[in-house]
Amino acid sequence: MRQRRIRFSRPARTAVIALVAALCACGSPKPPPGPEHLAETYLAAKRYPEALRESEKLVRLQPRNVQYRLLAARANEGAGDTQRALSHLEMAQEIAPSDAEATILIGELEQRLQNPDDAYVAFRRATMLAPENQRAWRGLALTAEALGFEGEAERAYARWAELEKVQGEKQ
Repeated sequence: MRQRRIRFSRPARTAVIALVAALCACGSPKPPPGPEHLAETYLAAKRYPEALRESEKLVRLQPRNVQYRLLAARANEGAGDTQRALSHLEMAQEIAPSDAEATILIGELEQRLQNPDDAYVAFRRATMLAPENQRAWRGLALTAEALGFEGEAERAYARWAELEKVQGEKQ
């Protein structure tokens, strides 16, 4: 059986070529932002009730997602519910025990809550998990000094300064 060839007029061919060129120039469409984008946007705008609503939805959908837990913790703290924020951080720590971020955030939150003992414990753990993390060493230095642990504070300040120097050289 013979195939029939479709013939286009010159303007139609030009339009098709232009359409194909435009589609090729665009490349593949950019994927939509992740579901956490809305919660992060609300959080950045300090619209804590909305950020809280969206982040809690995410946690309900994926309760073992560490990033969603950290986002929910930030939203809860912003909304004034520090106990719920700590709960999310502790769960993130349980989900990913080798990831120092949740531990550092626990230490920083405990510092803001004027709980230097708990902050000290969190920062000690964080420095063991992430020995190159400046935030962990800074937190340890400040809490050790606040608790009167002079020797440990000195060592932590020295390590913090060393890391800052190395970081400054990289930039």
